[in-house]
Amino acid sequence: MTMSFSDGVVVLSGKCGIDEAEALVSYLSSHPEAVVDVAAATEIHTALWQTLMVFMPTVSGFPVSPSAAADLLPCLLDFLKQGSKATAANLRS
Repeated sequence: MTMSFSDGVVVLSGKCGIDEAEALVSYLSSHPEAVVDVAAATEIHTALWQTLMVFMPTVSGFPVSPSAAADLLPCLLDFLKQGSKATAANLRS
């Protein structure tokens, strides 16, 4: 498994595929104050990014993947800061 759960922190590491989405949804459902650390992730499937957008946890770290760190994470963090007022247009910019 490329996710570990401990003391309210979810650590994503390595190649995080779609098969991890259900476990992440389950954990964030029962731990709404959880922090998700993406620093050790080399790949993060879009289903996991979408899960983060739905549950809006605190996200820490920067993923190892250059495209995730440069393109996706800034959009996700902006979305999380804006809360429910974020729109699809914000994510495309």
